[in-house]
Amino acid sequence: MFGGGGGGGGGMFGGANGGMDASFKEFLNRPENAELLEKQQRKEIKQGLQMQEKMRALEFREKVLESDYDSQKNVAPFLQNRFLRRIIQTFTNDPAGDFEKWANNPRVMEMLREAKRMMDEGYLTEEEAETHMIRQLQDPKNDSYQEFKHKTRTVARLDTDKLVGALNEHLTDRRKGNAAYRAKDYPKALEHYERAQATVEFVEGLSQADQQEVNLNRVAVYLNLAAVHMAMQEYGSAVGFCDKALALDPTSIKALLRRSRAHTGRHEYGAAAADLASVRRLDPHSYEAAEQEAELQRTRLADRRKEQRLFADMFARDHQATVIGAGHA
Repeated sequence: MFGGGGGGGGGMFGGANGGMDASFKEFLNRPENAELLEKQQRKEIKQGLQMQEKMRALEFREKVLESDYDSQKNVAPFLQNRFLRRIIQTFTNDPAGDFEKWANNPRVMEMLREAKRMMDEGYLTEEEAETHMIRQLQDPKNDSYQEFKHKTRTVARLDTDKLVGALNEHLTDRRKGNAAYRAKDYPKALEHYERAQATVEFVEGLSQADQQEVNLNRVAVYLNLAAVHMAMQEYGSAVGFCDKALALDPTSIKALLRRSRAHTGRHEYGAAAADLASVRRLDPHSYEAAEQEAELQRTRLADRRKEQRLFADMFARDHQATVIGAGHA
């Protein structure tokens, strides 16, 4: 990005060693140049992704041509459809190179045929068909779920400069999501958080340090998503995003506290208490954990009293019905 001068002392920012000298660093740090740098980073990321798309298209073509006759015959009817071709292209993502296994999978071929039929007959748009088919493949009950999850994981491995641009872009969406969340516009907040999620899940760092930075931002996005789903009383989704955050950072106290609240919202009091116990092990003096423990006990007690009233009412109605029945006997 913004390459320095050539060898020797020439070039706009080039020093004696041809590297990034103090003048260039000063240029990068000037606030008035922030917009220019961000624009350049977005451009380079777009160019990198376009190059990756071209490479994937070539690899896909070669993979189809190299496959056996049955595989080519199976996928041929779907290659003219942009959406179905994109689905078939995901078969090549696995390093094991088992395109033929997917192309000869009866269940997958059946879904492709059904999607094509419904689009040809005007029952589904491409977008609706894609959503429908991916939901089926992402269903853990589907026999092909684990394979699909593994093979369709597409990422862009970026060097530090391009990664900074991508993470800055995701931060912009998160800030907009935070603003919408504070305004209690939860659908809008969810929209921005999901965009941020798409960015951080798409990129990977080339170095361990860069990947740690990506993971930190993934955890933050998952916690944002958990919060907005809780605000919308979608506690199951909130638990799921806390699970994703804890898979990356098992010591995240914020994720444990948030998941505990989500479990409480689902009346899963044992799971909620277990998360608070984990927080206590990590931070024995956690004030938030103490507050949530008290809230959990109040909620548990209120639920128990509600159940007791419900059973008491049911008993009273049954008793009244018995008396009335006896009176008519």
